[in-house]
Amino acid sequence: MRKKLSFVLLAALLAGALAAQEKTDPVQLVLQTNRAVLAAREAHKAALEEIRTTGVLPDLMLEGTFFTAPIETKNGPMEAQIMLGQRIPLWGKLSRHKKIGIMKAEAAALFLKSAEINAIYSLNVNRTRYGKIQNSLAILRQYQIDLQSSRTVALTQYSTGMGTTQHPVLKLQIEMSMIESRINILESQLETVVSELQTLFDGQFSKRFLGGELVEDFSQFSKEWWLEAAKLSNPRYLLAGNDRQIAVIKSELARRENYPDLVAGVNYTSIGSGGMASSADVGSDALGVKVGFDIPLWFGRNRSRAKSAKISVKVTEEAMAQTWNEIEGSLSATVKELEEIQKTYHLFEETLLKESEQMLSSAMSAYETGKIGFLDLLDSQRMVVNIRLDFEETRAKRETAKAKLLKVVGLIRFEEE
Repeated sequence: MRKKLSFVLLAALLAGALAAQEKTDPVQLVLQTNRAVLAAREAHKAALEEIRTTGVLPDLMLEGTFFTAPIETKNGPMEAQIMLGQRIPLWGKLSRHKKIGIMKAEAAALFLKSAEINAIYSLNVNRTRYGKIQNSLAILRQYQIDLQSSRTVALTQYSTGMGTTQHPVLKLQIEMSMIESRINILESQLETVVSELQTLFDGQFSKRFLGGELVEDFSQFSKEWWLEAAKLSNPRYLLAGNDRQIAVIKSELARRENYPDLVAGVNYTSIGSGGMASSADVGSDALGVKVGFDIPLWFGRNRSRAKSAKISVKVTEEAMAQTWNEIEGSLSATVKELEEIQKTYHLFEETLLKESEQMLSSAMSAYETGKIGFLDLLDSQRMVVNIRLDFEETRAKRETAKAKLLKVVGLIRFEEE
């Protein structure tokens, strides 16, 4: 009885694990397994650790001097000197170094987000391509079956004398060969897509990760809305802003590098016995304190450093403006493209697919009553198949445009907004 319960429990656990696996979110799995994303994540961790090394005092300087020929003093001969010094940057230099470290960590976070967005964009595009190819193959294979049935009918008619020529049989044979060629091309494309998905998932791709659309409809959102979202989310634009902020801080730091820093320390002198020292002062070691400033004396270098940093700010401002121009142009083109594709999609969905089915049904009835010939029926079938394939192409273009729009805006999922 106990063994039976254990077996039932194990079966339940396995069923639960399989159910959880079936519900695996492909987006999350890509973010957990994709090598480019993992590399960017590790780089971000390294940048966070790097913050701890910025904005801190320089290392202490420890110096020792040992005299080969003792120097006589009234307390005795100087045997050795030990000096411990610390350079202390002033004028807010350390705080600005700390800010630069923090900004670089934020840049690493944006690089991570960019890697994630690129990986999910690749997932969405390849998932769309996979679905389009599979649906197209299903359409062509069904058409292949229909053609084979029609070929059997045409051969029967020709052999019994009902068909006056062999022309329909030959045309069907050519049509079947062309369909076979298209199927072979699609199967080759499918292998390429699966290979790309395996690379994306680091070899953990499964067909259960496919299917579904990004969102029902994007038409409710205006171009202005997408532009505002891009300003808040696009990693390229945010990185350009990050570069500008770093350049501003470096410009402030360059000006402050022209000001002196404090140098402080202690000096310990070891005094030996003997020499000119009196009995009361023999071996009395000396301890001193030193204070100083470094002097940024080379004014030409100082001016050039500050001027170069100021120019760098201007460079980053121009780069930021150019980045936004590119994003705005790409986003406007994508929104326009999606609008046009959406119109075509609705045309197929509301008109062409229904009318083509009605046309094919009418052609079948007309053929059965002898009002049209076999080749006319074949033309009707071919037209319906091409319309279905064009619809799959349009649907894939729509999903690809949606994925591109999310990428340009800087979103992994639409729900982020």
